[in-house]
Amino acid sequence: MGGRGLYRARGPGGGRSLAKRGVTEEAFWREARRLVPGLGPPVLEKLLLYADLLQEMAHPLGLLGTATRGEILAKHLLDSLVLVPHLPPTGKIADLGSGAGLPGLVLKIVRPDLEVWLVEPRRRAVSFLEYAAARLGLSAVKILRARAEDPEVPRAHFEAVTARAVSELIQLWSLAEPLLLPQGRLLALKAAGKLDRELQTFKKAFPGVHLQTHPYRLPGRQKGVVVEVFKGSPN
Repeated sequence: MGGRGLYRARGPGGGRSLAKRGVTEEAFWREARRLVPGLGPPVLEKLLLYADLLQEMAHPLGLLGTATRGEILAKHLLDSLVLVPHLPPTGKIADLGSGAGLPGLVLKIVRPDLEVWLVEPRRRAVSFLEYAAARLGLSAVKILRARAEDPEVPRAHFEAVTARAVSELIQLWSLAEPLLLPQGRLLALKAAGKLDRELQTFKKAFPGVHLQTHPYRLPGRQKGVVVEVFKGSPN
């Protein structure tokens, strides 16, 4: 169970084939560096180890539907990396409904300078998060067994709140807004398909709130949108 240690990440031309579905290690390396320029081998090693932990532990625990390593790299790690360019330069972020650590642990691996709070109510998920954070050697990670509305999650405390596959946007903003500092923002990963309806509902409910959308496409024609909602005015 994750006992093989860190992988030696290889550059383009050196990747080994993974599953028939998903991406190869070579393609993951290439796409990850496109999303986060300058990403080096030590970070990629940790991302690949995390992919193993997801496959070997999170999937059997029912925290992740995807079973193959190639699919995990494509559908979960690359999808989480899309958020990195939108993160604040410094400070604290809260990942709501963190589950198996997506996107929170991925963001912490790539941005170790940030303090990341993983907020998750399920005991088995919290146990996995604690184990994964220790195996990955991550510091300044706070893991709370709680829901976003619980009092142990601090209010007006975070530069950013992240979420992936957690509620519709209107409910998500109601949970995230009290946690944010005055100039904080919500960063939500959304599927492209039904987002127009969510955005229309959100704008009717919160007509004075500024938001921006950032569409993206990943290997395998996977399309998504980063929805950035600002508590104050956009910079």
